[in-house]
Amino acid sequence: MKEKSILKSKAFPCIFLSVSVIGTILFNAARATWVFVDIALKIDSFTLYLLYAMVVNSVLSVVLTALRLYEIKIKNVPLYRKKAYCAVSIISSVFSVLFFVIAIVFLIIMSTRDSSEVFLLYLKNSLYDAVLIILVSFFALFFPLLKGKSRKAVLAVSLAVISVLVICKIFPVGTYKITCDPTVIDTGKDYSVIFSTSDFGTGYVEYTYNSKEYKVYDNTGGRINSDSKIHSISIPYEHLNNNTYKVGSVRVIEQYSYGSRTGKEILSDEYTFTPVTGKNRTYLVVSDWHTKIKKAYSAISYMGDYDGVILMGDSSPGLDFEEEAIRNIVEFSGKLSGGTMPVIYTRGNHETRGSYASKLLNALGLESFYYTVDTDNYSFVILDSGEDKDDSHPEYGGMDDYNTYRTKMIEWLKEAEVKNDKVITLSHAWQISEVEKDLSEEAWNEIDRLGTKLVISGHSHQCRLVGKNESEQEMLSAHPNITAYMDGGYNNDKYVASKMTLSEDKIYLEAYDHLGEKVFEHSIKW
Repeated sequence: MKEKSILKSKAFPCIFLSVSVIGTILFNAARATWVFVDIALKIDSFTLYLLYAMVVNSVLSVVLTALRLYEIKIKNVPLYRKKAYCAVSIISSVFSVLFFVIAIVFLIIMSTRDSSEVFLLYLKNSLYDAVLIILVSFFALFFPLLKGKSRKAVLAVSLAVISVLVICKIFPVGTYKITCDPTVIDTGKDYSVIFSTSDFGTGYVEYTYNSKEYKVYDNTGGRINSDSKIHSISIPYEHLNNNTYKVGSVRVIEQYSYGSRTGKEILSDEYTFTPVTGKNRTYLVVSDWHTKIKKAYSAISYMGDYDGVILMGDSSPGLDFEEEAIRNIVEFSGKLSGGTMPVIYTRGNHETRGSYASKLLNALGLESFYYTVDTDNYSFVILDSGEDKDDSHPEYGGMDDYNTYRTKMIEWLKEAEVKNDKVITLSHAWQISEVEKDLSEEAWNEIDRLGTKLVISGHSHQCRLVGKNESEQEMLSAHPNITAYMDGGYNNDKYVASKMTLSEDKIYLEAYDHLGEKVFEHSIKW
């Protein structure tokens, strides 16, 4: 006899169980946007409680589905026929749809931001557990009801899926390869050669210097690092300048206290590295690309040749995952420099965010995010402006201590010296400290003492000279010998990158957008 009420049909709870589970998985993957909702509503952990509610509703959906499928009875009356069951089913179904819609809204919001990459990474990382949960739920609910050939077919397929998941967990899947050209960062003391691989492994650089062959590993205290896809190897200036080198890696599947399990070894083509020397030189200056890599490449394509690369930070919305640093920093800078020219790196405020942010320093082979780089004719002072709001701001989740950090940086800056009288300072925010005005003034006094002629910044997503408004003019008026320049970056679907040409008598700045239009041009006399 067919059921007259859809509420009492077997399909009804199954459909909404699926909706509930999918909505919960999607919402959990959209966590990068949670904090903004909490701030807007002024309710701490609102989105976390919302996730808890979704999980509870999914569990309730499982119970309702089981009661209907197995026709659980009390006093010989199936529970699904009772009014209470129908009422709870309706409530749970309404919440399932509501939560699913909320998850979709979050996804739409993320798709319009540069956080879509983060969502996909969260979703990818949670899929393994999600599939296992779904399989367990399926066996608990549906498998006992199957009979005959259907039961055998489903069992065979399920066991095959589980076997594949287990094998993929134990053995690496996919080819092992070097994913980009290396980046050679000038750390102020030596070069850090950085590259990435498609899976965990060792990293090393091979080269010959003074007729001696070298194979230098990415290691910490003698232990070769193998728990990362990013590899950084320190090489002395004189060993790499005007020399050739290769990068290589061995895949590491597992490592133990006694022994390890390794896989394929890979070695790159040969690269010829040329340092930036002489009085005439040109640097590509890039900031605030925020995952908009294609537009950045397009703008850079109009720049012509350059001798070195300056990265001014803000590669992505944050660094929740190593993959973000790989794609938006390592692979990006590798393509810009081709492993053949030096790169100077300045951290942006968005690279201070996320669980991977604290690992970025070591990943890039730097001792500090503030340092000096002296070349034969010009010196660079690289500063780290940190975050752009007070440490107590809820966006940072109690993870920031940049007031103390910037104070220590200014103390270092007071002792810093440079070897040349032609000096350029790099800072993601031109103020150096946007939060503490006193630290900003101290920093500017010190870079003025060092002979800074130009401050290059990003952060504002504008391409112009600083001095447009009264607060900017106030700072500059106290330091008339310094010009401050905002590099550009991504803004209103447009990307702007800069090129800086240094010569004995002047600094020449020019900037192009991703459509090839020249949007800025200015000369500064030394």
